[in-house]
Amino acid sequence: MEKIVYFDHAASTVVMPEILQKFQEYSLRYYANAEAVHLLAYEAREALKRAGESISRSLFGDKDHPVIWGNSATELFRVLASCREFGEAAASALEHPALLANLSNFTRLWTMPVDRGGKILAAAQTPDICCLHQVQSELGIIQDTAAIFDTVAPRCRMVDAVQSAGKFKLDKNADIWVISGVKFGSPGGAAMVLAPDGVFTDKLLAHAENLRRKDYAVGRISVPLMLTAASALEKSVENMAENGSRIAEINNFIRQQCAVMGIMPTLPETAAVSPYILNLLLPHQESAVVIRALSQRGIFAASGSACSAESNTPSPALTALGFPAKKAYRALRLSFGAGNTLEDAEIFISGLKNVLKNY
Repeated sequence: MEKIVYFDHAASTVVMPEILQKFQEYSLRYYANAEAVHLLAYEAREALKRAGESISRSLFGDKDHPVIWGNSATELFRVLASCREFGEAAASALEHPALLANLSNFTRLWTMPVDRGGKILAAAQTPDICCLHQVQSELGIIQDTAAIFDTVAPRCRMVDAVQSAGKFKLDKNADIWVISGVKFGSPGGAAMVLAPDGVFTDKLLAHAENLRRKDYAVGRISVPLMLTAASALEKSVENMAENGSRIAEINNFIRQQCAVMGIMPTLPETAAVSPYILNLLLPHQESAVVIRALSQRGIFAASGSACSAESNTPSPALTALGFPAKKAYRALRLSFGAGNTLEDAEIFISGLKNVLKNY
């Protein structure tokens, strides 16, 4: 069997064997319903408490940041958006569709514009909550969340850290951070991490408890998955510098090889982007067609937007930057994970050359 090259880690990461081993251990020990009254449930709740402290230490160096567990980041966005403490929100058009869909339930949603390089152009608005990505999921744009928050001056600051947790240091001055285990090597599990002294921390904790146990608006969490997510995050943070250096080398190699083929990054060179995400603009080929051809060679990536043959709607992120639909359909997204190597990059370049030759 040929080696599989997986460059779609922004969607879901490959789970490393040692993390799978952790999941198996947790599944065999913490299988009981954590909401029951027996001893096994008590042990599961204590394990969740320790896991929450582990996430706090991994991200901020202390054990004081409370955690609201969730089965996915989308579920946690729903928890946030259903909190009646917030009436008006601000966010950019580059936020994840799942976040924007939930924020649309607020009384008012201010949409902040972005420039051609994807930088959010903030204006003083003073909403109840401002929600920003640290790393944009499709283009890899890195935002200076602290500076934007200072300009917008919201009552509550929320960071979508789904693409940055375990890869970058987070903005410690925010009030809420949302992370997802499938983005840093866990088979599942997500968490909303709260500032210890946040104005809305206690209210959000109570709101989440009511949603789960009183309103039944969110599902019961899997204790083994939450514990595994905490372990995966700890490992990612421990290896952050090493992983980042290797991923940057892979990213730079592909950029150089693609430039020879006339394929350039979608964003200008001056844009601040994560090395974990590389969005490329194909010369004239639709990326969805290229992706299907690559997958037949064991190479897996993602399109920057849906194929026009399958959808008439191009990527909202690219159109927000002013890209016409014709160009948006040519965007190819590569996203890298801890297990990727330069050999993977070489195989990708060879496969891409053959696909474009026979397009």
